[in-house]
Amino acid sequence: MFDLILKNGTVVDGTGNPWFKADIGILGGKIESVSRTPLTRADRLIDIHGLVAAPGFVDIHNHSDQLRREGSILIHNRAENLARQGITTIATGTCGMSAAPLTPQYREHLRSKMMGSAEIDVDWLTLREWIDRCEKKRASINICPFVGFGTIRSAVMGEEGSGGERSEPTEAELERMEGMVRQAMMDGAFGITTGLEYPPQRNAYTEEIIEICKVASGYGGVYMSHIRSEDDFLIEAVNEFIKICEDARIAGSISHHKACSPTSWGKPSETMRLIKEARTRGDEVICDVYPWISVAISNVGKHFIQPSEELDIQRLISQLKDPEEWKRIKEESKRRVDEEKEANERRKRALSERDTPCPIIWDPTTYYVIVYSRTRPEFMWKNFKEVSAATGISDPWDAMRWLYMEDEGHTHVGLGYSREEDIITIYKHPWVAVSTDASAEDTPHTLHPRGYGTYPRFIERYVRELRIMSLEEAVRRMTSLPAQFLGLQDRGVLRAGSWADVVVFDPEIVRSNATYASPREHPEGIPYVIVNGEVIIENGSHSGLLPGKVLCHAPKSS
Repeated sequence: MFDLILKNGTVVDGTGNPWFKADIGILGGKIESVSRTPLTRADRLIDIHGLVAAPGFVDIHNHSDQLRREGSILIHNRAENLARQGITTIATGTCGMSAAPLTPQYREHLRSKMMGSAEIDVDWLTLREWIDRCEKKRASINICPFVGFGTIRSAVMGEEGSGGERSEPTEAELERMEGMVRQAMMDGAFGITTGLEYPPQRNAYTEEIIEICKVASGYGGVYMSHIRSEDDFLIEAVNEFIKICEDARIAGSISHHKACSPTSWGKPSETMRLIKEARTRGDEVICDVYPWISVAISNVGKHFIQPSEELDIQRLISQLKDPEEWKRIKEESKRRVDEEKEANERRKRALSERDTPCPIIWDPTTYYVIVYSRTRPEFMWKNFKEVSAATGISDPWDAMRWLYMEDEGHTHVGLGYSREEDIITIYKHPWVAVSTDASAEDTPHTLHPRGYGTYPRFIERYVRELRIMSLEEAVRRMTSLPAQFLGLQDRGVLRAGSWADVVVFDPEIVRSNATYASPREHPEGIPYVIVNGEVIIENGSHSGLLPGKVLCHAPKSS
């Protein structure tokens, strides 16, 4: 007697092997049987004739542990936007930004900056305490926590302007950071992450990162990195990543690998060659990619205000209409960019002393491209220098103001953009997984469609439309490949003994409905999603069940 039987399905088991017809019997949260012989006795039977049953998708790059209401798994524990696209397990603490561990002083600093909300009382210090909070809250999907290098560096050295701008930690600071990573690994962290384009991580020498990664490696952890540059210095950044993995003897994944500006298009041919060479030498390095051209998306209004300010669209438009106010806003906006460039030049000189690459500062008028304009769709994929030329408005900042007022505040820009030829180049390699770079959310602040449609789009675009790979290979990229990298031996495949994380979809119609114009649209063609044996998505709707677990890495002796 089973708890649940999925009958008459086409099984794509996650290994890359060809599909086969079978029933799946689930008992006690695990897969008890994958059988060509019909299974009949169960508390519940679901006939999935004509549908594919695959392992639940494993999102290797997710930000659901962030310390703000928008995107926090502590608030949006149903994670409906993730679950409805077939995701059953997420890796958090990515891009070097994790919810834990914290020091008492840094926790108070976070509270003073209002990074939390009334609904998220940051009352933890250790990763174990954060895990306890998540387990008490419960979630519909599984969570694999990582420790963020940026978090521990900020906690020990301070943020930029209060110590974090230094490239050289003291011996005591480095020892304290290593101790925090050591404790986090003992608490169950799967490894360490970096976001080397972000403060204060961008100030760190390569050697500092290697020493931190050695700690995680000693406990069997892995390394995931938003590398130092995804544009002008992409190749140099990939070389740095490989060096870190080699010297720290740690398995690593380049997060959301891309070439995100026209000046870097074509470079993935070289970066993938570098990864292949590293793997030939015996270095376990992979990468993950989301199937979208645009990078992160921002409301243009955020580039007219201080980084610490909350965007009030109506108030800002009122200010932009006032010529004197606009003069002030434009001068301050230009000054911020100039100051960032000057600071980056100092950073570049400091890092060059040890051959550490340095990211560039993005100019909002030339680097950012329009991905949504309510009134002028013809400007999509153009920057504001190009809008300036097209409209005859001499200053790109004035063109930005004009379009923002025309759109009544609904102008969205991508913070860089790739080209599909490079995405295809990357996806053609067998060590490339899929990720969202998104978070659990159901708020109107979502501007990028990746949070609602990444996995359906991957199947729709690269299997069904472009035929870049078979369905079996695509499923492997979304399941056993990331699970294997994380060290999840009992997830990512459909076989007896594995946890019953299953997604059921129609391979002929599954598609993303999320677009740059309407990013918060759920996909279609995914009627059932099962986590730990419980049906969380049924007939395309969330059941309200919360069977997810915080999965803790079991550290080996160090």
